[in-house]
Amino acid sequence: MDSHLIDSMLAIPQTLNLKISSPQPRLKEKVEISLDINYVRAQIFKTEIGKFEVTEDIGNSNENLLIMKVAALVKGKQSMGPLSFTMNGTKYTTNKIEYEVIESLPKVDKGLWFRKVVTSDTTFCIIIEQRIPANSKVTKISEKETKYWTEPTHDNICRFKNSYSIDGLDGGDGATYSDFGYTIDDKGLRKEYMAGYSITYFRIKDKNKKITITKDKFENLPADYKFENIIMQ
Repeated sequence: MDSHLIDSMLAIPQTLNLKISSPQPRLKEKVEISLDINYVRAQIFKTEIGKFEVTEDIGNSNENLLIMKVAALVKGKQSMGPLSFTMNGTKYTTNKIEYEVIESLPKVDKGLWFRKVVTSDTTFCIIIEQRIPANSKVTKISEKETKYWTEPTHDNICRFKNSYSIDGLDGGDGATYSDFGYTIDDKGLRKEYMAGYSITYFRIKDKNKKITITKDKFENLPADYKFENIIMQ
């Protein structure tokens, strides 16, 4: 990418993309707020372009995001932005994001929760949260070494299958991850668990069509879980 192209990108004030990792975080749930800083980065190094050859395209890695990990403290519908600032005579403005903070999960170490979150009149996402009981383990390897770790009763996290189709929907992109945590129950007992989290985004192709997401679209659904069809109308 040559300096003339970078100059043309910077000649017009840019709108930076502001995003939140979940449109409906829970109270004190850790989420990420990210800002695309491609244009800001290019602006900072603009005066040095003649001394170097740019060896990678702008916008091809996660390093182009300025990320802040936060936890929501107030329930209800919230918004952030537009944010704006000026650098080297160029004004930058972000988009506005809207999200809703809901109640925390109960103080339990086992459970499965599905949520349908509408993000626009044609888009929505499915959030799956799961807690699997876990126990602390200790093994004495030698006189000088002891291993400590946490082991779940199983690690079969419920999620959408790798391959499926839902009539009336496009998309299916998202992310799944797991982590370990603990809660203190009402009796003051510490309960450890492995937490699974999945968020999947969809676009509705026909707003007048009834869309149903059934249990056969998921893997690792516990046998004793009473699944209710997820319906979009």
